[in-house]
Amino acid sequence: MNPAMPTDDQPGAQRSAHTHWWQRIHGAIRMLCFVLVGVIAVGVAANADPGQSEPEPVAMGQIVAAGKSVFALAADHQAVYEWSEHQDNWRKIKGPTENLYAGGGKFYATDLGTGDIAQYDDAPYQWTRIGSAGATFAATSKHLYGLTPDRNKIMEYTGTPHVWKQVGDRAENLYTGPNKKLYVTNPDDKNIHRYDDGEWDFVGHAGAAFAVTDKNLFGLTPDRGTVVQYDSGKDKWNPIWGAAETIFASNNLYATQHGTGDLHQYTGRGPNQWKRIGGPGAAFAASEYRLYRLATDKRSVHRYDGDGTNDKWKALGAPAAGPAPTAEQKAALFASMNRLGDESRDVWTASYNGHLRGVPDPYGYRWSTNYCNFSPDIPFEEYDFRVPCARHDFLSRNYRDMYGEKAFTTNSDGQAQIDKILRDDLLQTCKNRYIGSEQLCIGTSHLYYKGVTGASAINGFNPWDLVKGLGMRPIG
Repeated sequence: MNPAMPTDDQPGAQRSAHTHWWQRIHGAIRMLCFVLVGVIAVGVAANADPGQSEPEPVAMGQIVAAGKSVFALAADHQAVYEWSEHQDNWRKIKGPTENLYAGGGKFYATDLGTGDIAQYDDAPYQWTRIGSAGATFAATSKHLYGLTPDRNKIMEYTGTPHVWKQVGDRAENLYTGPNKKLYVTNPDDKNIHRYDDGEWDFVGHAGAAFAVTDKNLFGLTPDRGTVVQYDSGKDKWNPIWGAAETIFASNNLYATQHGTGDLHQYTGRGPNQWKRIGGPGAAFAASEYRLYRLATDKRSVHRYDGDGTNDKWKALGAPAAGPAPTAEQKAALFASMNRLGDESRDVWTASYNGHLRGVPDPYGYRWSTNYCNFSPDIPFEEYDFRVPCARHDFLSRNYRDMYGEKAFTTNSDGQAQIDKILRDDLLQTCKNRYIGSEQLCIGTSHLYYKGVTGASAINGFNPWDLVKGLGMRPIG
């Protein structure tokens, strides 16, 4: 016997009408939200300064690398900038500078005018002056060497500021790598010699350039027609490639190809075992296995993100031109981003979107983020919480950088407020983007807030009850 179809006065028809009514209301709510988002966007655009433009990138003349950082000297020698993996943006760290040097994970710079050399103390404008002017400098994993201005003496830094000792006589150029050895070319016959633990040894004849890795010494013949490798066991040089414009090294050896300028990496497995990993650049810098390239227009830096067999680079942008903002200006902008509410959220979002586009940050904020830590960034493969988590990382890390750990944990606008901002951002994400499943999204957002702050369920609401009731679990 077939079941009777419901008529209009039966419960089935009432449920159908109710569903149809809810769908219409639901659609209207979604449309209203879209309209409100449009109004907010128009309002932000209307309030924007029509004459405001993105700052011009600085033209760079030199780059060097140390540890997880790359440093750039402005082409006009008026400023030094740092990009580091832990901050993921450029910041100004020094004023007028003549040259940059790096080695053994340390970074040095010589003053414009005096030529005095200083060691970077890993904070903007924090330097220790360690010596007077020299013709050039070179650092190994354990030592820093310099040539006197007349190139008649090779000096070694003792580790005590302004205390150096002589270890050699006349020299033309200094070459160092990740190991502790120093290589020097003689200004008369151009021959190359090795210095190690107080002993000098002849290594080879003249070359157009030399490069030192953690294990080997390489050279470029005077006509730049052949790249050669030194065999210390047999005391001979073996050809490993043809013509090259230049060679340089850290833990790997690199060469720019003659004619094209394309960058190649040596695999270390014998003659002609090279892989093309990039196009030409105005300059290159290497530190351990990290490699950087200054673009040919000198207005952007790229980091090699390949595996040694492909051409894959990440754009790091460039420092911003113009005078650096004052500490007061930086603090004022940060304060405007560290508040509850839509206005503060919009200020931060505008800066964050600019960072994602590669716009140089003149304030030197730290933009690095691991998003939602060990929790899924997109739980249930549906709700995208990456932006709220990124803002939480930004506010927490920069507050600590600017005011210290004690202020972060005790001040009213520190950790307590930043955690509240996270909760507000998570809830707004649910309300603005996931109307059809808003309750599950809100429940999940409470879990994330609780995970970050250790807070109890808000208003007695236990989000796990909702998650379990729907028969779902977080992924990951």
